[in-house]
Amino acid sequence: MAFELSPRAVLLAMLTLVAAMALPCTAAPATKTFTMTAERKRVDIGSGMTYNAWTYDGAVPGRLLRVREGDEVEMILHNHTTDAHGIYTHAAQLNARKFSGTPGAKEVHYEFRANVPGVFDYHCTAEPMLDHVASGMYGMMIVDPKDGWPNGEAHEVILIQGEFYGTADATGFIVGDHAKMVAGTPDVVVFNGKAQQYGASHPIIIKAGELVRVFFANIGPNLSSTFHIVGALLSTVYRNGNPTDAMHNVQSYQVGPGDAAVFEFRASEPGDYPFLDHAMGHAYKGAMGRFRAQ
Repeated sequence: MAFELSPRAVLLAMLTLVAAMALPCTAAPATKTFTMTAERKRVDIGSGMTYNAWTYDGAVPGRLLRVREGDEVEMILHNHTTDAHGIYTHAAQLNARKFSGTPGAKEVHYEFRANVPGVFDYHCTAEPMLDHVASGMYGMMIVDPKDGWPNGEAHEVILIQGEFYGTADATGFIVGDHAKMVAGTPDVVVFNGKAQQYGASHPIIIKAGELVRVFFANIGPNLSSTFHIVGALLSTVYRNGNPTDAMHNVQSYQVGPGDAAVFEFRASEPGDYPFLDHAMGHAYKGAMGRFRAQ
């Protein structure tokens, strides 16, 4: 005998199917391995200056590390110097000894699960940690929410604020000054390793009306940053980059050293939208740039 569904049963089945199709598509947890090197290098820090840096993979900041909430993460650091170096990401919840390099150690290796979404810095843990961070051993790790960012797709921008300490010689070369690091009086404040690199001749290009998502970390090691965009409100601020901790329509937002946030905004019309650390002395030392909306 044929089995026939009632009209009500057919409707319920269709609604169930539509609801299932509307559920967010989440990727299964993966294993992400990041292998990096610790090495000394003379780097360009903008405005005609160079710095005698400690680096990850020869760059300041180190490369962006990106995973998804729930991923298993493996961190491997090969030390190509005679100094002690380590690597610590704030996304990891582990015994602190696993992050640290000791004199003579040529490798740091550990694993963790990225359980909390957000924006986290990573940096060297060898002593004196202040000197290692101030000399360039830092970067950003993004842990994307497993269900995606609440406001969907956006134009993404990565900004890491940092500080350099030391007086440039006649050629613009700077050797780190430990006394200034302890005093917290930087000579140069930078976004993504260089002073003034996003000025009028090299702005960050965006589109008017589009959602822009800024992943922001302040490595410090000493100064807080009050991030502000001239001509735009921050429509959403995710504290620590955590999507469950949101604020809306914010004019400026302070991020302490070793902390991070996600900022979203839209440029209302074409033109330039300067961004800066609103502690004006920091901006004059290099922590300023501009978005150009087309």
